[in-house]
Parts: sequence; structure tokens; C-alpha cells
Amino acid sequence: MKNASAQRVHDLFREINPHLVGDKAFERRWSDKRKDASVLVPVVHRSGGPRIILTVRSPDMPSHAGQISFPGGKAHPKDATPVETALREAHEEVNIAPDLVDIVGTMGVHKGGLGFSVTPVIGLVDPQADLMPCPREVDEIFEVPLAFVADLSNHILEERRLDGVPYQMFAAIYGSYHIWGLTAGILRSFAEMLQHDENMQGALR
Repeated sequence: MKNASAQRVHDLFREINPHLVGDKAFERRWSDKRKDASVLVPVVHRSGGPRIILTVRSPDMPSHAGQISFPGGKAHPKDATPVETALREAHEEVNIAPDLVDIVGTMGVHKGGLGFSVTPVIGLVDPQADLMPCPREVDEIFEVPLAFVADLSNHILEERRLDGVPYQMFAAIYGSYHIWGLTAGILRSFAEMLQHDENMQGALR
């Protein structure tokens, strides 16, 4: 592992909706019994510069159906570390072999709104990796330029409603792709880290 970034916990919903902390309509959906999960933030160097690999989840998935996400998922008992979880899931979902990923570092745990505590694992993917979606889980694979993600002006807040109560969530719009929720929150954290972490910037060049 080349670099380990700041490891603070990102409680994303509460960070951008402090006025709803303690609101019963939201707190009952915010379990303290969270499931551990990891995602790979896969950076690949292309001719036009580094890009981040993302997926569109299958519309048949039981959770987050049709949403944009990183390759990743729940930790299994056999996974010794969050890195192992991220690499295993990326191999299963988009056919990135673990030995084709150079781990750069991890980000702090990101708490989402559906009971998951997610550790993002940043890795450089060999450009020769044969990306191939698992039909059961992934509908599409696409890439976003790292320069787009690193530009904080591309990250916005959107208002949604739950039981008639407005709340905010992170989002980023790249072409026809509307990235929102936890994935957008992780991208935002990654962008902030790239503004200040020279070691990470160097590792991704």
C-alpha cells in the first residue's frame, strides 16, 4: 500500500443534514447495527488521462437497483481486511483480477443511509484489465475522468423528500450519468482529499 489517507469517519447524512439529527422519521431508518462493506475506487490510466471506473447496477438487484456505484459489497467472514473485500467484489462484479490492482490507500469509513459502513479502497488498475460486467449484478461499466471528480465545482447537493420531509444528498452529473447518494459522497470526499494530499496526487499520476 503506497499511501493511507486521513481516516476520519464520514457520517454523510448527518454532515449535510444536521437539522434532521434526532428526527424520528429519519433516525428509525438509521440503525446503529451496521453492516461492514468495502468498495474499490478503481483508477485506470488511459490515453486522455486517469479515469475512475464506475458501474450501473442491475435493475434486478434487491438493493440500490439501477443506481451508479463502485464495484464492492458486504464483507464476508473470510475477508481479513476491507482491502480483501473490495478486491474480491471487484473481481466478481467487473472481472478486475486482484493482481492487476496496485492498492494506493484507503479512505475513512463512509456511513450511508441504508445501514452500511463502507470503506473505500483506492487502487490503480492495470489498463490491460479485461473489464466485463457480471450480468446478475452489473448492467453497465463506464468511466469518469479523474480531473472531473477532482474539480469540487462538479459536486453538488440535491434536495430529496422522505415522508414529506426535505433533506439533502450529494450528487454529481457527468454526461447522461446522474451519480448520487453514497457513491457521490465518496467521490466528493475523494475530491477533497486530492486537493490536499500530495502523496495521493503523486501516486495517481
